[in-house]
Amino acid sequence: MPGAAARSPARPGAPARVLRLAAAPPAGRDEPLLRGIFEIGKRSCDVVLSARRLRWSPILPESPTGGRGRSQEEIIEMKDVFSVKLKRRRFAGQKKGGTLLGITIFKFLNKEENKLTDCAVHLNNLSEDHCQLWFRHLKEILNGFQNRPKSLKVFVNPSSHKREAAHVYYEKVAPLFNLADIKTDVTGKLLQLILFAFDCKVVCVGGDGSVSEVVHGLLLRAQLDAGKGTDCVSKPVRAPLPLGVIPAGENKRYCYVVLIICFKSLWYVLHFWLLKAVLDAKASVM
Repeated sequence: MPGAAARSPARPGAPARVLRLAAAPPAGRDEPLLRGIFEIGKRSCDVVLSARRLRWSPILPESPTGGRGRSQEEIIEMKDVFSVKLKRRRFAGQKKGGTLLGITIFKFLNKEENKLTDCAVHLNNLSEDHCQLWFRHLKEILNGFQNRPKSLKVFVNPSSHKREAAHVYYEKVAPLFNLADIKTDVTGKLLQLILFAFDCKVVCVGGDGSVSEVVHGLLLRAQLDAGKGTDCVSKPVRAPLPLGVIPAGENKRYCYVVLIICFKSLWYVLHFWLLKAVLDAKASVM
C-alpha cells in the first residue's frame, strides 16, 4: 500500500517497524498515516490509522488452498473519539510508571435516539516505541479538532431536585471531562455568568428552570457587553458562547434533545424555550 507503513510485530520485546508518511495527506483524502499490528479482543489485527478513521481487521491464517479467508473490517471515526490513553499495569498504590500494555481509545456510541454512551477499545501491544508512536499520532489528530473545548464553565444547580444535579455531575459527567483532559471551573452562582468575563464554553447541569436562567444570564451578559439596554428585545445581540445542557432535575422534558456541547446560537435556544412555553400554555418563561 503506497504511503503505508510496514507491519509491526505484537510480540513482547520485538522491535517496532512502523513507518510514517513524510507529509500530511492532501485535504479531502484519507491517506494512511500509520499501519501496524495490535491485539484487539484477543485477536491479532492489522490496524491502519488515517486522519479520519481507525480501521482494523483480524489477521486470518492461510487456508489449505493457499489463500486467506475474508475478515470483516471494523472502523472507528476519529470524530467520535474523545480520549486516548496509554494503558499500563500498576501495583496497588502505584500512581506512575508501570508495565505498558497498549493503548485505550475512548469513543461515544449512539445508545438510542438522542442518547449517547461511551465505550473503550483496547489496542494491546507490549512494544513501548510502537505504542508511543501511535499514541502521539492519535493525540495530534484529536488536538486538530478546533471546535472541541479545552476548558468549560460549568453551572451546577445546588438546589436541584434532591440535589440530583450535583450527583449527576460529580458521579457521571466530571469523570468524562477529566478523561478528555478538559479543564472545568464549577460554580453554583448564576451571577458569575453575568458579572465575570470568561471565554470558555458553558455547560448547565440542572432542570428546565436552571437552563432557562443560564440562557437568560448569558443573553443578558451579551447585551451588557454590547452596550445595549436589557429591554431591547427586538434585535438582541447573540451570545457568543455555546451552551451545553446536562439534564438533571425534577422536570427534564425540554432538556432531552441537547448534546453536551451545542454549537448553535443561544438566541435559537431561547426561541426554543419560547415556542415550548406557547405550546404548553405556560404563563411565563423565565
